[in-house]
Amino acid sequence: MTEPGRHRVGGGNPMRQVGTSVAGVVAGFVVVALVVFVGVKIFGGGDDKPPTAATTSASQAPTSSVPDIPVPDVPQSVLDKLPVADTDGKVAKAPIDLKSASGGNAIRVDKAMPGFAEPGKDPITVIPKSQIGSTTWLPVLRTKRGWAQVRLPARPNGATAWIPEAGRDRAQTKWAVRVKLSKGTITVTYDGRSRGTWDIGQGKDTTPTPAGETFLLSGFVDPNQTFSPVIYALGSHSDTLDSYGGGPGTVAVHGWPTKQGREGKVSHGCIRVPDAALKLFAKLPTGTPVDVVA
Repeated sequence: MTEPGRHRVGGGNPMRQVGTSVAGVVAGFVVVALVVFVGVKIFGGGDDKPPTAATTSASQAPTSSVPDIPVPDVPQSVLDKLPVADTDGKVAKAPIDLKSASGGNAIRVDKAMPGFAEPGKDPITVIPKSQIGSTTWLPVLRTKRGWAQVRLPARPNGATAWIPEAGRDRAQTKWAVRVKLSKGTITVTYDGRSRGTWDIGQGKDTTPTPAGETFLLSGFVDPNQTFSPVIYALGSHSDTLDSYGGGPGTVAVHGWPTKQGREGKVSHGCIRVPDAALKLFAKLPTGTPVDVVA
């Protein structure tokens, strides 16, 4: 008997994969590298059974309701000029919400599509179908007449957009992560029950780890990284660093070879955890809510 990482609304257990990472994706990296690690799954495993290699995702029943608020027809010429909602992007017109929780609800973006500041209004961004090699699953903050407000992985932190629900796969996970910066701890829960709490390394006073609701965006393996080959990127960015090592300053959860280097205010904004925490993270599906509190 295993606990699924994510349930489709009505049942199911979609699987997540690792694809191609991007250079300089994490704010706290010491070494920047381009790695390709295709077909290795590190997300969404059963609670008592380790994840297995996979190259396809389990199908899910899409939401079929037609929006009460019509979906605008956006010309390609307009889409081409919009900022992309990925870890490299900045969506300046996005409504900001750092407090609303998703409750583990997520929606899949299976093709590049526009996101809107309000349902049926002018588009503000284009959301791609993959994020750092993983399928795009975004937390759903609220719904309205056939539309879903989702949390974006782009700058600024807390950026959101509305997308139509019709035709989109929906899912829910009972996994959640809570980081308490004042206590220097990270806790992973399943169905509200703690599965482990660990001391963490966090951002220095000059490069603090940003607080607020975010989510698990993607994960990848870089065997050349001596500090932590397994890296989990979040949907948030450094508030003090525009770039680090040529990358966008994405905050991530990763390991560190020494205890001294993964406790206290020691990083550029990333969250450093022990191996036991990383192993548990392997069970979390993309879109898992991560609440970082001061």
